Amino acid sequence: MLAAAVPVGLVASVTLVWSSSHAAFVGTTATPQNTWGTGVVQLSNNRAQVLFDTTSEGLLVPGSSGHRCITVTYSGNVDTAATGVRLYGSLTGSTELANALQVTVEMSATPLSPVPDADCLSGLGASPYTYPTSTLSAFPSGYSTGLGNANGDTVSDWRPTATTDRARTYKISYRLPADSHPTSIQGKEVGMTFTWEARSHTPGA
Repeated sequence: MLAAAVPVGLVASVTLVWSSSHAAFVGTTATPQNTWGTGVVQLSNNRAQVLFDTTSEGLLVPGSSGHRCITVTYSGNVDTAATGVRLYGSLTGSTELANALQVTVEMSATPLSPVPDADCLSGLGASPYTYPTSTLSAFPSGYSTGLGNANGDTVSDWRPTATTDRARTYKISYRLPADSHPTSIQGKEVGMTFTWEARSHTPGA
């Protein structure tokens, strides 16, 4: 009788374990797939060649001057920082000549149509902004000091957005003053790469 009772108890025990581990009913809800993507901050210009070189400008003598226009276009898909697009340069060559050669930059107040040619024959439109003249050696060398917005106003800066104000034309002029004729600048050469930079947010923000 006892032997017969053991299998019955075992069966009951197994049945209880199976019942307690059986999957419960489950209900869920979910969103469609979520995605994240990054924006693009991108600038280009309409000059495939250098703006100035000795071949096109000729060798400088005291009193020499010249200018070129270049149009910079923003093709990004996000608004740029309140600090605006900045212009700066990378200097190489003779320090003496860089100290003597003067540079002035003007910027159109709006996108221009038609886009001016390299010689700026059509001008910069109404009310272009003129940045202070500096020597080439004193020209800004980085974004933080670059030509652009420096005081929060909207006069001297260009702040392109994802949909508006997508281009500006710059006129860069140089001049070797007539009184700049020390022997130390004869036979010298200086170079500068001009760079325009836009950012998606204010540095440090």
